[in-house]
Amino acid sequence: SSSSSSSSSSMTATPLTLEEQSSSYKTLLDKLRTITHLNHASSVLNYDRQVFMPMSDRTSMARGKQLAVLATIAHEKSTDPQIGELIEKAVRDMNELNAASCQEDEGSNKNGEDYFMTTARRILELEKEAYQKQICIPSELAARKAELESSANFAWVKARENNDFASFAPSLKDCFDTASEIANLQRGEENKDSISLYSQMLDEFESAMPAERIDQLFNEVQSALVPFIAKIRESSNKPSLSPLTGKFPVDAQKEACSTIVNAIGFDESHGRLDVSVHPFTMSLSSADVRITSRFTEEEWYQGLAGTIHEGGHAMYEQNLLDSDLSIDSALSMGVHESQSLFWERHVGKSKEFFKWAKQILMEAFEKDGQEFSYSSEELYAAVNAVDFTNLIRVEADELTYPLHVILRYNIERDVVAGDLDVAEIPGRWNNDMKEYLDIVVPDDARGCLQDIHWSCLAIGYFPTYLLGSMMAAQLAHYCKLDLPDMDRMIENGEFVEIRKWLTKKVHVHGKRYKSLDELLLAEVGEPLNSKYFIDYLTEKYSDLYQVK
Repeated sequence: SSSSSSSSSSMTATPLTLEEQSSSYKTLLDKLRTITHLNHASSVLNYDRQVFMPMSDRTSMARGKQLAVLATIAHEKSTDPQIGELIEKAVRDMNELNAASCQEDEGSNKNGEDYFMTTARRILELEKEAYQKQICIPSELAARKAELESSANFAWVKARENNDFASFAPSLKDCFDTASEIANLQRGEENKDSISLYSQMLDEFESAMPAERIDQLFNEVQSALVPFIAKIRESSNKPSLSPLTGKFPVDAQKEACSTIVNAIGFDESHGRLDVSVHPFTMSLSSADVRITSRFTEEEWYQGLAGTIHEGGHAMYEQNLLDSDLSIDSALSMGVHESQSLFWERHVGKSKEFFKWAKQILMEAFEKDGQEFSYSSEELYAAVNAVDFTNLIRVEADELTYPLHVILRYNIERDVVAGDLDVAEIPGRWNNDMKEYLDIVVPDDARGCLQDIHWSCLAIGYFPTYLLGSMMAAQLAHYCKLDLPDMDRMIENGEFVEIRKWLTKKVHVHGKRYKSLDELLLAEVGEPLNSKYFIDYLTEKYSDLYQVK
């Protein structure tokens, strides 16, 4: 398979791949690639829907039908019993070939066979798991879930507009119940005692990262940050926000953002940068990865942060190998988020970055007699300022953001475990906001109704944001050890070595590792460790707010 070809050149005799020796395996891969192409075709329609499509009801309905047809075909193809049979036959073929080669190679080094067979074994393992997850859901339940996503989302939008949690509560209970029903089926009877229902839900977004492991990591972050934020809040050295506001033409912003995101490594010859309501990244194939950001005339940093963040996601997608199989897709949501946050925070919020980017921003904004004469230190301080009154997760700064995530994680874990009723969510939410961040929540619209996730049945998604933050800090620590000149590189706008380091450590592996922990252990020598994230925040904000 194409993902393996790079390693074969260094070997004297190229061993045969499983694809060349097993017709079942070859047929299986052909079928799987067809599903990949169908899903990419859906992405093209989806990207167009969110960026270019006319905003009329009729257009939207027609597009919905097109997407539904593609989704149905892809679902039928991925649950076709023949896929299950081909997986079983390919596993048998592989085991027979392995047994035969072991007899031939006793005592000799069989590295060559290893790489291809290890890759094939992992592909079969991933595909078997995906197939089992698909077929254990009866079509009635799948249809009910799709319908609920649509109706619950509508109920959520209205409840948020009217600040009326009670009207959404029945739909929300349905969402938790249906997600639990699906997770229970996917977990299987045999794992009932060993895997909690919530851990099974987490696995959908963050593979092999059970709730017990997340509890431990999040407790470390929470016990460090709650008192630290209280200390920073008391500081009288508050950075000035004046560099952020003024009049910044959207075209000028977009041009500056494009210059910066291309410089850090986004390949615009195999992608696009467009404008949308919410910034997002979409892979239409490994050779076409697109990003969007949003811009407002009154403020420039949100547009830049969004562009760099999505650029980080896109560089992961652009540097995966291109086998068109799920082994060459992102490992997990947390790993994906680590890539966007590495660039947004550890590069794009650094002092060195603004020494370089200041010139680009000045050239963009100093037109038509406008002035933008801030020092790099003033820009750095303004973009890193903490907003101690902010209620909204997506608008939170990097220091308070972790606690927004931990609050949601604890609530959804308790609801799934049966320790918290859906009706009790607003009270619990408001109580925790006061305890963690000393913020009084004025209404549910700005409290427990602010996020879309639960109405989409994405329960277990929130913790991946914080796991990604922690992994980004750990990668930045080890990147600096391997590239001692990293700060100077950023200051000079030289990002190639940094991007190559991430590609070597993270991007090219796709799903070859089973979890974020396993990847980190193999590539930097230890699993996820909260210490790097806590140190990064305490050092940075102690310095910025001048607290000891």
